[in-house]
Amino acid sequence: MDGSFEGDLDAWLEFADDELGPPRPRRRRLDTLDWVVIGLVAATLLGLIVLWPTGSARQSAALQTLGVPSELYPAEIVASGEVPCAGIEDLTCIDVDFRIDGGPDAGEIYRQSFAPSAVNPEFTVGRTAILSRLTPNGRVVAVGEAPCAFEAGATCRVLTVEVTVDGGAVEADYLTSPDDPAALLRVRDQAIVQLFSGDGVVEAVGVSPPDVQMAHQFTGDFQRRGVLLWTTVLFAVAVIAVGLWRGLAALGGIVTSLAVLLLFVVPALLEGGSPMLIAMVGATAIAILTLYLSHGFARMAHVALLGIVGALLVTGMLAYIATELAYFSGFASEESTFLTLFEGIDVAGLLLAGIVLGTAGALDDVAVTQAAAVWELAAADPGSDRNTLFSRAMRIGRSHIASTVNTLLLAYAGAALPLLILFVLSEQSLGAIANSEIVAVEIVRTLVGSIGLVAAVPLTTWLAARTAGAPPPTH
Repeated sequence: MDGSFEGDLDAWLEFADDELGPPRPRRRRLDTLDWVVIGLVAATLLGLIVLWPTGSARQSAALQTLGVPSELYPAEIVASGEVPCAGIEDLTCIDVDFRIDGGPDAGEIYRQSFAPSAVNPEFTVGRTAILSRLTPNGRVVAVGEAPCAFEAGATCRVLTVEVTVDGGAVEADYLTSPDDPAALLRVRDQAIVQLFSGDGVVEAVGVSPPDVQMAHQFTGDFQRRGVLLWTTVLFAVAVIAVGLWRGLAALGGIVTSLAVLLLFVVPALLEGGSPMLIAMVGATAIAILTLYLSHGFARMAHVALLGIVGALLVTGMLAYIATELAYFSGFASEESTFLTLFEGIDVAGLLLAGIVLGTAGALDDVAVTQAAAVWELAAADPGSDRNTLFSRAMRIGRSHIASTVNTLLLAYAGAALPLLILFVLSEQSLGAIANSEIVAVEIVRTLVGSIGLVAAVPLTTWLAARTAGAPPPTH
């Protein structure tokens, strides 16, 4: 072979390289990690389908019988002044006139008198308050007489009212007082009725005529939508300015998380499903949506997802054991007691669901941080084997554990701060305070959630090191 032929061959190869360019990367084949994640996503989707609420458990009528309104309307304060309290000498009350700006009574003036109290807000003219409106939920079916309970020898009227609750009619008697506006009601008149049900007995604890003065009530709230709107906009701008496309994806993750909670978790719990199973499926669905919206279908997201699910399983198991051994009833808070009015809701199980969901948010941070740390360490030192990556990333994880556990503790303590102040004022011993259910629940919630966070660090780090690191050298 002469030199001229070799020169021509070299020139042709150089021309071919310039024309064809670098070879296209081959598409990565799905491996075991991918198939495990695909199976987990499919199982979560199946769980959502099986547990998805049908919408048949809406029992809002039961709340109205307790006096909880379903209608709220803005009302501007048009007048406010001090006047003598009716029937009480030497006591000054505050009369406030509200102009109702929405609903069927828009334009009406509603006046409410407030007794002097340290919890009364400042009623500034021009400020927009929120008024509740109770619509008539019953009618008077009979009127009788009975001895007054308030004055010996006097006769009061007894109203028999009929209320429709969850599709069934309930009748109850209500004894009026001489100055009660309900004493003016007649047979077939509509009324706003508040019921109390206990030990199989239904009692009417409040009956009011459905006029503007009685149907509306100041809720203690003022219009705050403007503040909420600009705070939300400021938050979104800050996240996008720093995170760019990742920040936009993070906002999408927040929206999807709220959607899963409001469209799946809460309605499914109302229908009496297993709180633990619903919480696990809901938390896993939230993790899948937020992770892959932010990071795409990447191996780092796979590892973080498996770390989150593994830690959730540990959290759920420990929460079940701790709540069973502690004999928690689930009725430590006032809102839990109200849930007894609704059929099929496992109030004690809601505690387990709350622990799982409360831990899921912090797990996302821990798992993603650890997986990202391993990938960055592997990129900085491509020759690092799995054992080296694991030991280096665990040093980062130990520092992360200390800060995350403290964050979880302060979050729960901040939410329960008024309760902690009340217990300090009671001058009870620390052991007696910790033993009470309302405090013990928060202690268990914090400790079990922290154990789940701690478990997520080595689990996620080990999976990430096995995936991103090179095999250890053999001798």
